[in-house]
Amino acid sequence: MATLGFGIIGCGNISAVHAQALEHIKGAKLVAVADVRQENADKMADEYGAVAYTDYKAMLEREDVHAVSLCVPSGMRVEIAADCAAAGKHILSEKPLEVSTERIDQILEATDKHQVYLGCIFQSRYSDDSQRIREALDAGRFGELVLGDAYIKWYRSPEYYASGAWRGTRKLDGGGCLMNQGIHQIDLLQWFMGPVKTVQAQTTRRLHKGLEVEDLATAMLEFQSGAFGVIEGSTAIWPGHPARIEVHGSEGSAVLEDGKLRQWQFSERQEADSEVEAALHEESALGSGAGDPLASLKIEGHLRNIRDFVQSIAQGKEPVLNGREGRHAVELIEAIYQAADTGKPVHINQQW
Repeated sequence: MATLGFGIIGCGNISAVHAQALEHIKGAKLVAVADVRQENADKMADEYGAVAYTDYKAMLEREDVHAVSLCVPSGMRVEIAADCAAAGKHILSEKPLEVSTERIDQILEATDKHQVYLGCIFQSRYSDDSQRIREALDAGRFGELVLGDAYIKWYRSPEYYASGAWRGTRKLDGGGCLMNQGIHQIDLLQWFMGPVKTVQAQTTRRLHKGLEVEDLATAMLEFQSGAFGVIEGSTAIWPGHPARIEVHGSEGSAVLEDGKLRQWQFSERQEADSEVEAALHEESALGSGAGDPLASLKIEGHLRNIRDFVQSIAQGKEPVLNGREGRHAVELIEAIYQAADTGKPVHINQQW
């Protein structure tokens, strides 16, 4: 097809980033949007030249909608995704794909059955510096991996949680500072360090007592490679700090903050290292969600992520960041919650 027609289901904050990205992607066009609130659908449709629906199933009947962006709350996606797949529409879902691996597997079953592609949004993978770390790992520059850490020390106000009835609930949010906020860094950590073997963890509600989910969590990891790791997450730390990923090996170390390299050191230097080092203190293009979730809604990461999805469909191949790839972070977070609930180590048999 010459142009991939998109529909967006769910017209909340993140949907505007999808719509803006589509305006910049050759071969893609936003055709229709759907939201249960008429005013939300009308506003987005008017702004981006699309057709508004309050019934997403009616939108799925359009022949010019070939793919759908799922921007509804996490715990609402499995049923909608099944309808999209049955209608023959490719699916691009915001993170997490769903609130549990069981529900993700239902989505995968539906997309496999109806032979449509499933992609996931993890835009942090698409920053230039995240890609540099991945390339250095593939080239063996880190040597033996020793330690990999993720720190998400953020703040969310009571007003943030009160802004949507689904926020902070098990059913629709799936979890707190790990499943909602920290999942981007957890995905990056696994993408860099590989699958996890064993998890020990603890979680609590330190500040936001009325939530069903955690606002503070720590986990100790053993990766299948033998490396160790730590995850620290919170939405109770004022004023919030940059999200940080550290990758350490026997021959090199890198530190990433909000998608931007802050440390880049290797035992054997290469010519390109000077260019990287000169840009270590530049501002991140991804924005920071440390204290304000809207501040992190920059277009560039989504633009690259969605463009990859569009190009993959045009070429008739599975997206690089497909549904099974997007499942990994949820599987690890589930294991963290289980370890925290039981007080015992949890062993994961991740098959990548």
